Amino acid sequence: MSSKIYFSSSAKRKPLAYYFIKAASTTALKIAPKFAFNQTRKLLLTPVKNRKRTTLSAQFTQQKLATEHGDLHLTSIGEGPAVVFTHGWSGSSRQFLPLMEKVAASGFKAMAFDHYGHGESDGKFANLPLFIKGLKSVMASIEQPKAIVSHSMGTIAALNVSKDVPHFLIAPTFGFYDSFEERILNTGIHQHLFSGVLKSVEDEHDMRFGEILPELHVAGHAHPIHIIHDQKDRFAKFELTNQQASQHSHINLKAVNKLGHGRIINSEETWQFMKQSLFA
Repeated sequence: MSSKIYFSSSAKRKPLAYYFIKAASTTALKIAPKFAFNQTRKLLLTPVKNRKRTTLSAQFTQQKLATEHGDLHLTSIGEGPAVVFTHGWSGSSRQFLPLMEKVAASGFKAMAFDHYGHGESDGKFANLPLFIKGLKSVMASIEQPKAIVSHSMGTIAALNVSKDVPHFLIAPTFGFYDSFEERILNTGIHQHLFSGVLKSVEDEHDMRFGEILPELHVAGHAHPIHIIHDQKDRFAKFELTNQQASQHSHINLKAVNKLGHGRIINSEETWQFMKQSLFA
């Protein structure tokens, strides 16, 4: 269910479900606030796992990385300096397999991992602070990484974690908090429940959402930030990415069309731009 919320496009006319959910959440908040909170937390923090299995070729290796929040599942291919791939909400490391094969063939070790609560990693729930902590754990296990490649919500974690390696962002989610709040409230969920869940996540992980917004972590990078983004992306607004590119000279933005939010990952346009930006 949370994927439908995270990746819903805003509609001008609210469906009947909005009024039903609004009435139900308001009523539950009044008569059973703890139950309402727990159900809202479960709804918002449970990513949908893709049940479709992708067969890995013999060239790929898999391993587990033990961390304080459970084991992270890592998939890698190739030898050489590591290029780390980090996916977005309800995604997985397997989204990157075709791109990873090309990176490995270019003389690098391509390493992707499933975030907590995603793919084959431990955990039932996920959130943005856990995305950041997961990527930090992976980066700490690597000596002198070549670059970080990130997609969608994974771009926020990437920008928060390191300013010392080149970044390649695919469909970044600038304006994340505002668009996320809008989408949640447009489902009919009560504002108090939404705010309560976010506050519980902040307290649990000692991170404030206002301090981890990607816009705050674009400046001060030692390397260029390369971004590829579809101009008609329905889930991550290109206009906000373009604003960042106009404000920061170290952002190298490539605008594309008809690649959407997911197909763009393994597109030929993305690979050619990556070769030119990171491996030339």
